[in-house]
Amino acid sequence: MYIFFSFITFLIFLLVYRLISFKLKLVDIPDHRKIHKGKIPLIGGLIIYSNILLYSFFFENAYHINIILFTSSILIILGALDDSIELGVTFRLITQLMCCLIVIGSGLVIKNLGDYMYFPNIEIGILSVVFTVFCVMGLTNSFNFIDGIDGLCASLSLIAIITILLLSFSNGSYVNFKDFNFIVLICVSISLFIFFNITNFSKVFLGDSGSILLGFFVSWLLIYTSQNEYEFIHPILTIWCVTLPTFDIISVITRRLVRGANPFKPDRTHVHHILLKLGFSHNFTLTVILILSIILNLIGCVIFYIFGPAPSVLTFILLLSIYVLFMFYLSNIIKSN
Repeated sequence: MYIFFSFITFLIFLLVYRLISFKLKLVDIPDHRKIHKGKIPLIGGLIIYSNILLYSFFFENAYHINIILFTSSILIILGALDDSIELGVTFRLITQLMCCLIVIGSGLVIKNLGDYMYFPNIEIGILSVVFTVFCVMGLTNSFNFIDGIDGLCASLSLIAIITILLLSFSNGSYVNFKDFNFIVLICVSISLFIFFNITNFSKVFLGDSGSILLGFFVSWLLIYTSQNEYEFIHPILTIWCVTLPTFDIISVITRRLVRGANPFKPDRTHVHHILLKLGFSHNFTLTVILILSIILNLIGCVIFYIFGPAPSVLTFILLLSIYVLFMFYLSNIIKSN
């Protein structure tokens, strides 16, 4: 029932925000880094968040899920302001840090990294707050950085959330996962946005506020499900839920540092940019990246359940190294041409 009504309310929010987007200057205008045509409303994040927030009042969500959700309101509002008048990366990072500290203050933090063969339940101790901030802000910005072609960022966040749900379902912990149905509803809202993002029917973009919102929510959902008393998923599985975004941001920052560039300055060196420069179409590029993301997530989960946490970590490091080297190789091919 809620899923049906979420379709209707999503369309209402879409109509309302489209009507006010130009007055609020929430529109994306093409420039040297952007490949779309025309002015597109940057309201995707606002629509998704509004729809999620509306239905949160109809579910008995866990305390920390509500904290994450309500803290995200700060992120989406200030993010929309940034989209409108371009306050810059420093403002963006300060906002993210502030929101991180609010959630951490509620008691949700990365306390342990799980057990690995002869190393039972590795505790982080006094570094937990710093490590949590580093992980959340790193992953949040990885989603923001990879938001370069239609449907990519939202689809990767959808894959991450679905992976979390499937893992909790497969090990039976979903029974204690009281937010399970609400998370499914979030997937519906993201899916609806993807439709309007990849088609020309009332086209909208996420905007930085939207990509940061999705990255922030996914980051904290991973922490909530792995650090919960029921441990819905093992801590090492969190990185396998967001394999592609993690690989991409590490690869991009590594290549920027190697050539002496600012690691936080936007450029066109992400995986989707590289594939486009190699001559592939937008649809093909999107499809390849999403399939790769699903395959990587699947590999990690299979390795974990067959061989255990330690081999899973080693596999992650191996695949990450291969990915970084392969991106170096493709970048060099582009430069040589």
